[in-house]
Amino acid sequence: MVVRTEPKTFPRDLARANLKRGEGVEKMAEKEIRTSLKHYTSIENLFKILDTGYLLLGDPEKWEDKNDFAAVRAFCRLKGEGTKARVLCFLNGEESIHHWNAFSKNGYGCSISFARDKILEQTEGDNFLPDFVEYKKVITTEGLNKDIKKIPFLKRNQYKCEKEFRVIWFGTGEAPKIHFERKTDIRRLILSPRIPDKSREKK
Repeated sequence: MVVRTEPKTFPRDLARANLKRGEGVEKMAEKEIRTSLKHYTSIENLFKILDTGYLLLGDPEKWEDKNDFAAVRAFCRLKGEGTKARVLCFLNGEESIHHWNAFSKNGYGCSISFARDKILEQTEGDNFLPDFVEYKKVITTEGLNKDIKKIPFLKRNQYKCEKEFRVIWFGTGEAPKIHFERKTDIRRLILSPRIPDKSREKK
């Protein structure tokens, strides 16, 4: 019988191993941010998204943050009478309770990581504005008349943890759908930690 013994691991060696492992996880996270866009939604909407194979751009008037909505509305007014906007939000910040509370139904939801290139290739038209949100301590109108495209991407500093990326469509017709392939364009699916184990099994 051959008995294998593990080599002794000294604290310094263990620390180096943990550091290396941590660096590996960090690199994976950075790569995911560069190649994916993470969308938070309810479990109910998750099934709709998976069944249809597309994402819908939402009405910002339904947002809880009315200051945020006011910025989008101001942009539409400057673009001309009858202009409306529809928005699809992605968050690249680290997962937190704030994300679950703000972007999923009563904290019972999920996050879906989509292939970034697949999303962006469908937002190249003149009626699309895809960009990261800029966070400011104080939001003023100074200088915004020169570049009104910045207006719907301004948000207060307390939301900085979200690292939000927005796809904004504006126009007078119907906003197009953002399509994806289930097998190749979904990189990761994470359920909210608030969902009980029994509910997970039922779903």
